[in-house]
Amino acid sequence: MFSRLTRAHLSFLVAFSALAGYLFHPNGNIDLPALLLCAGVWLLSAGASALNQAQERDVDSRMVRTRNRPLVTGHWSLIIGSMIASALMFVGLTLLWLTGSSTVFLLGLFALVWYNGVYTLLKRITPFAVLPGALCGALPPLMGWVLAGGDPTAPPILMLIAIIVLWQVPHFWLLALTYPEDARRSGLPDLFARISPERLRHLSIVWIVALLAGVGIANFSGLVRADLSRIIVTVALLLLAGALTRYHRTETAPAASGRLFFRLNLFMTLWFAVVAVDRFIVEMSVTLSGLIG
Repeated sequence: MFSRLTRAHLSFLVAFSALAGYLFHPNGNIDLPALLLCAGVWLLSAGASALNQAQERDVDSRMVRTRNRPLVTGHWSLIIGSMIASALMFVGLTLLWLTGSSTVFLLGLFALVWYNGVYTLLKRITPFAVLPGALCGALPPLMGWVLAGGDPTAPPILMLIAIIVLWQVPHFWLLALTYPEDARRSGLPDLFARISPERLRHLSIVWIVALLAGVGIANFSGLVRADLSRIIVTVALLLLAGALTRYHRTETAPAASGRLFFRLNLFMTLWFAVVAVDRFIVEMSVTLSGLIG
């Protein structure tokens, strides 16, 4: 139940993206600041998720996808859930403060306010809250980059942030297409009252094509430097492009959106992994070349 309350898998991916941003910088290594960053971001994300479920318990109770969450089923009371959320967020922010970077702490605090304040409020006003909400996913890699000493306006991190934004929007839309009835029964502004499922499918495809283009540019413009990394990313791009083509040509059922949703997230997990280890692959290759030479 704790993993459902905190959406542990998603919180792990958020923390991993922060680590990727840290290791993406030439000064980043597996050290104490990296561990504090990962733990802090994971706890903050887990706490924000728990708080969101406390905020939206009424909405979650109406949807198939969320009706088994612990605050909806009564496994935990609203008070207990809020206490868990508060404890996780407090410890998470404390760990971010202990990294020694006030900027990282403030970015974490801003992410919390934006997600549980602005984004959660906007969801009750507009079905397109995902657009400003995408900023939440872009902040953890920026936190890692800044902690390593990077300039937040440097082109490499801006490219990485743009790729994450291009992923987050179709990520949400594919989830909505997988559970179309949830959009209608949630009590929130109905996305499908503003845009048809077929048109949303097409928009999702356009965003994913833009994502593929962005990752492709990053892969061959020097953002990814190791040959092995480039090969891995190229294969992943081709696989996702193939899945997207099949989705566009033949698959219209909600389950098809669910399959593409899974593949899209798997692709991004692999992308974060490549970003995190690419520099080390380059350094290892140079070392091996020196030994052989």
